[in-house]
Parts: sequence; C-alpha cells; structure tokens
Amino acid sequence: MSGERESGGDMVGEELAFCNASGRLLVKSLDKERSFAQGVDDFRRLEAEFVVRGCDTDFHVLETRRRIAELILTLAQSKRPPLEVCREAWKDMVRLGFSNREREYTMSWFYADCCRYDENPEEGLAVLLPLIAELERGLEEARATQSDTEFFEYHLEPLHKLRDELLAQQRGEPIPGKSTRRLDEARR
Repeated sequence: MSGERESGGDMVGEELAFCNASGRLLVKSLDKERSFAQGVDDFRRLEAEFVVRGCDTDFHVLETRRRIAELILTLAQSKRPPLEVCREAWKDMVRLGFSNREREYTMSWFYADCCRYDENPEEGLAVLLPLIAELERGLEEARATQSDTEFFEYHLEPLHKLRDELLAQQRGEPIPGKSTRRLDEARR
C-alpha cells in the first residue's frame, strides 16, 4: 500500500478521509457545549480507527498519532483545561516528536499560551526561548545569505509577543486584554 501513496492510490484517499474527519471533529470539539474530555475521547476513537484502517507503515502510524496529539493540544489551548492536563498533552506531543519545524513552533506556541493562561511563565519561557533563539539565528543566516526571511519572521512575530507577555507575567505585571484562569474565575 505504501507504493500506492506515491502513485495516488488508497493512502491518499485515507489521508484525505483522516483530514476531513479530524477537521469535522475539531469543529465539533470547539463547540462551547462540549468539554475538553469529550473532544479527547472523540480524537482517540478517530486515532484508533485510522491506525487500524489507514496506516500501512510505522511512519503512517506515527504521523496519525502526531496529528491527533496536535489536535488535542490545539483543543487544550482553546478549551483551557487545568495546566496539568495541558502539560500531559504537551508531553505526549514531545514524546511523539514533531513532523517538521513549523509544527514544533506552532505547538510550542500553543503550549506556552496554556502556561500564560495559568500564570506559569517560567514553564512557558522554557519552551519558547530556545525556539526563539533558533529562529533568530535562522533569520540572521537568511539575511546574511540574502535568502528569504519570511518563514522566520512569520514564526518570530507571535513567539516574541507571547515571550513578552510571559516576561511581563514573570515581573508581576498585568497583560492588557489577556485573560488568565485566575481572572476568569474571579469574574464568575
């Protein structure tokens, strides 16, 4: 079946089916009436279905599991379960590894934002600072060789903003326009 993937056979169809099903589940899971746990259960069922149904190699199994871990972390960033739950989703993501650098930057941003929401700036900064340094080195190298800098600039902008928010939190400063668990609970 792996040869069919390159020639446009069943694997492409299974990948498309997975993308469509996971997209529908994400939209359903983001509904405010649905809990984070319900969304995770749905994603785990989808993972089990596609690992059996559509994965013909260890690589496909790993990529399916990575996609599910990404979706769960995305849902955590949106639904705001306790930080311990977000941390477990992040650990699962790190354990599985990232498909590429872009996914690592995005998922790290989501997890660091979970840390910001729960006012744990040190943990968020520990994730962000090495990535920012890596992206800044890449940006400087691209500039030095007159290469395209768009990739680096695109990822640095939100990471710099989140870093600055986490640093402000670390200093005990409020972040205008940003909610935290403590502020949300005080409003209830």
